[in-house]
Amino acid sequence: MAATAPAAAPARPPGADPFRTIWGLLTNVKFAVVLVGAAAFAGFLGVVFPQLPGPMRTNAAARSAWIQLRRSDFGVLTTPMDRLGLFDVFHTAWFNGLWFVVIIAVTVCTVSRFRPTHRSVRSPTRQVADGYFVHAHHRAAFTHPGGVAAVEALLRKKRFHVERTSEVSGATYLFAERFAWSQYGTFLSHLALLLLLVGALLTRFAGFDRTLVLANGTPAFPVFDNPGPGQIFVKMMDAHRGTDAAGNVIDFHSDLEVRRGDQVVRCTATVNSPCKAFGYRVHQAAFFNDVADFRVTDSAGHVVYANVLDFQSETTAVPVVRVTAPDGSVVFDQELPELDFQPGAAADHSEDVAVSQLRFPKAIGSGEFLTYTVAWRILNNQLRLAVTPAGGDPLEAILGSPITLDGYRIDYRGVDNIPAIRVNDLPGAITNDGTVAVQMPTDGKGQPYLVMSGVDGDNLFLESNRPVVGIQGYSYAFEGRLAASGISVKRDPGGTFIWIAVAMAMIGLSITFYVPRRRLWVKVTPDRTLMAGIAERTTRFGRELRLMGAVLGAEDALLPGDLQEP
Repeated sequence: MAATAPAAAPARPPGADPFRTIWGLLTNVKFAVVLVGAAAFAGFLGVVFPQLPGPMRTNAAARSAWIQLRRSDFGVLTTPMDRLGLFDVFHTAWFNGLWFVVIIAVTVCTVSRFRPTHRSVRSPTRQVADGYFVHAHHRAAFTHPGGVAAVEALLRKKRFHVERTSEVSGATYLFAERFAWSQYGTFLSHLALLLLLVGALLTRFAGFDRTLVLANGTPAFPVFDNPGPGQIFVKMMDAHRGTDAAGNVIDFHSDLEVRRGDQVVRCTATVNSPCKAFGYRVHQAAFFNDVADFRVTDSAGHVVYANVLDFQSETTAVPVVRVTAPDGSVVFDQELPELDFQPGAAADHSEDVAVSQLRFPKAIGSGEFLTYTVAWRILNNQLRLAVTPAGGDPLEAILGSPITLDGYRIDYRGVDNIPAIRVNDLPGAITNDGTVAVQMPTDGKGQPYLVMSGVDGDNLFLESNRPVVGIQGYSYAFEGRLAASGISVKRDPGGTFIWIAVAMAMIGLSITFYVPRRRLWVKVTPDRTLMAGIAERTTRFGRELRLMGAVLGAEDALLPGDLQEP
């Protein structure tokens, strides 16, 4: 009795292999278009919607306050938008996950292209059917003297690699190609895109970037929030700003001391030439002259507040006024800081009126002073100014048109933006919200001083190194304006990948566009030569083939327009 053959294992149904299914999806062009479109749309959302400032991400109270402000714009949609991460798009898990999928897809596409690209270069199709010579996009047919030898000689002269593939029924078949290696240009461009994404990913998750504001004479500042043996301290030794004769800034740099443990690196940082220390690059990012050295002591002489007061480039517009006495001497010429304000009806404070006092001596060296009230507001993007003498009516001062009061000529000369900021938690604050308004104008000699509102029943005027005691017994001292620099401390592990990717992309695109591959099949018979080739459709390879025929001496090779320059 015949043995029964074992039953064959059931064939795996098509699509049952999950790996093959995922691989096919990642190499699918339509899926790639959808993926790129989704990534672009996600980036668009991050541009359109306001994004949470970086320092607020780790401050729950500040983040909550910022979200509350968004409710005026988005109403009931604010909470769901916040839960979806639309106010912090570029730091959400779904955004990073989307780009992770993009990187995987690019990796799969790059890998999947290598084998066919390599096979196309190493083992090209060397023989085609005769019908191809009739239907190819790039083709030519002509009659010429010299036969196969003339064709081979011309092709080699044009840097083609030429092979005789067969001879059939009196016809000789040739295969020629030029710049076969340029096929790798496309693969190189894909690999460059992959490296670019990998570099961006490394920068995003393993990079570090923090900007410090450092002033001359201040203690070393820690780079990291968390203390530890790897903590790095940066100290400003000298912040230098060079100017030309016209006052234009032509150079600024900072001399720094960077310390980690017992190791110290001293270097000079500029915008384009960073100093390197402990694996980090330290750049000069900005130069500031709106930083004040400020100190507060209590009634016992203990220092309770010692800090560099950074105005953070915040300013307020104030008028510049000059007063000329009847004898022609200038008794006042400087900025007028805001000392008070009268609230307007508008909720955005656009109708508020700033108030100050214009106080000047009756004559140079005189101990008698005149005092006028000065008020201003911004109207139609212009600062409108009014001066009111004691017991009199206000007079509008127009820019460039002096007014006269009590024999004194008052010139409204212009507008200056002086440093101004509100400081929280300052000792001795008497305001309801605990904030103190601080301004830093300059006097008639160009020397800076501080004006403080909110620590005394009246405004405090702090000249350099002349402390003033407030009503609560605290002594406030302005110890001078400091030259300060914005110092950027960076570590970018993805930078090398990005630069390599850019170089590879430039090389790959240059190869693709300027060194195009040419593949050519030729059939030479005693009566006629037929050529057919493959090249980029944007090229005029067919015209090149017909011009070859003309060079070979064929009178029937060219078509009308072939001799015209492309």
